[in-house]
Amino acid sequence: MAICPKCNAENRPEAAFCVRCGAILFAQPASTKPARIEPALSESQPSIPAPSEPVPLTRSEPVPSEPSSPIAAPSRPEESPVHLPGFTSRPEGSIFADRFQYQALIYHNEYEFQYNVTELCQPLAPCIRICSNPDCRTIHPPIDAEQEKYCTHCGSPLEQEAPDLFLKEADADRYGILQPVIDLHLTHPAIHPPITTFQEELPDGIRYCLITPSSHELPAQPELSRVLEWGMQLAEGLDYLHAHGVAFGEELDPGSFGLVSEKIVWRYFDNVRILPMLADREKINNVRLLALSMYAWLTGKESYSPDPSLSPEINELFYRALIGEGFTSGAAFASQIDLILKVGSTPVNIDYLVGRRTHPGLIRDGNEDGLLCLTLSRTMRNISQPIGLFVVADGMGGHATGDLASSLTIQTIVQKSCPQIAQLQNLSAVEYTEWLKGTIQEANQTVYEARQKEGTDMGSTLVCALIQGSQAFLAHVGDSRIYLIREGSIQQLTNDHSLVQQLVAMGQIKPDEARTHPQRNVILRSLGERPEVEVDIFLQDLLPGDRLLLCSDGLSGMLDDQKMQIIIQESQSPQLACDYLVDAANLAGGEDNISVILVEILSA
Repeated sequence: MAICPKCNAENRPEAAFCVRCGAILFAQPASTKPARIEPALSESQPSIPAPSEPVPLTRSEPVPSEPSSPIAAPSRPEESPVHLPGFTSRPEGSIFADRFQYQALIYHNEYEFQYNVTELCQPLAPCIRICSNPDCRTIHPPIDAEQEKYCTHCGSPLEQEAPDLFLKEADADRYGILQPVIDLHLTHPAIHPPITTFQEELPDGIRYCLITPSSHELPAQPELSRVLEWGMQLAEGLDYLHAHGVAFGEELDPGSFGLVSEKIVWRYFDNVRILPMLADREKINNVRLLALSMYAWLTGKESYSPDPSLSPEINELFYRALIGEGFTSGAAFASQIDLILKVGSTPVNIDYLVGRRTHPGLIRDGNEDGLLCLTLSRTMRNISQPIGLFVVADGMGGHATGDLASSLTIQTIVQKSCPQIAQLQNLSAVEYTEWLKGTIQEANQTVYEARQKEGTDMGSTLVCALIQGSQAFLAHVGDSRIYLIREGSIQQLTNDHSLVQQLVAMGQIKPDEARTHPQRNVILRSLGERPEVEVDIFLQDLLPGDRLLLCSDGLSGMLDDQKMQIIIQESQSPQLACDYLVDAANLAGGEDNISVILVEILSA
């Protein structure tokens, strides 16, 4: 429980705002748009395959023994009872469990009846409430004897009127499996959880009942922008479920999603498990299930294949989620969708502004680093979509052999890329990745053969960025780095293949100790060490205004991330930024060769 510092009320653990007084408990989630008004309130387990074995990419059909999803309520309620084997629908106006009043019979099949009902709140008794903020509308099931007054998610007052509810009724206990989910008291804008179950004994037998919030079916063939917005909402809800240990099984019922006004929600939690801790494979597979549902809404397909009606960016999104490495969290999936929405589903005019500089530093006699900046500007049909290849190689093994290793690395990449760069356009993510992997393997083989011939321990680190339009395919080996500078922040995109990084990952040293650790120069992976090298390759979407920084450890070892960010953001151009970065590294000691490339993404 979270204790309010203002009124000492007990709140749900994830509450951002106090339910009694509305005080802020911690930083408000960025996704909410609260309308903070203060009206007067009365005092009243099957195993899930690992990512390498993705779930079958087929949508599930409703299990025959399960009821179909409810349909929209008719304009007039049923005028006569409906008979099913064993029991009959309730008469109009019936009261369920002295708490919920019949409004309309909206659906029935051979297993159950479904009604619209409203809650009859008793004086001083806590009731089901809904947030008054139209951008939130979180359902709040009661959790104790005190009525909640403010939304725990956005802090807005809860409405005094009870929300619309569904009641399902069966002659067998079909809803008891939902009790563990009910006990979690889930409250999130994108989740309509089961609220309560109960049973009543009537003359014709025992009735088993389930109460859930009301929602409607999704429209057929929704628009692309709407599906992407839904995906972001559902992804945020999925992370909330995962944080509470709730994981879906290997399939999703098509009725797992409902619509409330323009907001989409998770509903129907029959096929979930509650686990004390979720592994990444469960999260990846749950995001795959969500992505597969979105893909089916857009294309009508039950399994993934590139769809010509979707843009390359959106096809790549679904490829990564359904066929590729997947997303380990809903937040990562939502972030990728957000990038697509910001950039747009059609190509935009892009250009690159590039700076570069290399320097031997103040201690070394020679410079063992190598640089490559290769760009091709193309404008077709009034759309500028350039392509660029940028490489930093840091040679190792002493001046003569280190210089040779980095030179051979750059030379091999130049020899392969120059004749082919004009052909590196409109390829798939897999094709770009394979081209990078093959090119780096050729460079590794060249350095390895020279190493064997010379009988030395020469080698080279490498960072490489192949940028096509607004997509960057990044590769690295060793401890040279790639950073992303975006909107006043800097993020290291690569993980060093070094001993100190391994010690940090194992918790044996702190990150700030790695910079001065006596074994900070021990590299665990480099070009030329073996006949084949393991290369880390990944995709990074870029926005206008983003900057990619590629550098050797002669820069990152002398300057911390924040210092680099300040220099880059205060510089008038990428070239001036590179000059200032090298000068600052030398002022800090210049203990190694310093090489840097800075690529700024421009909206042309």
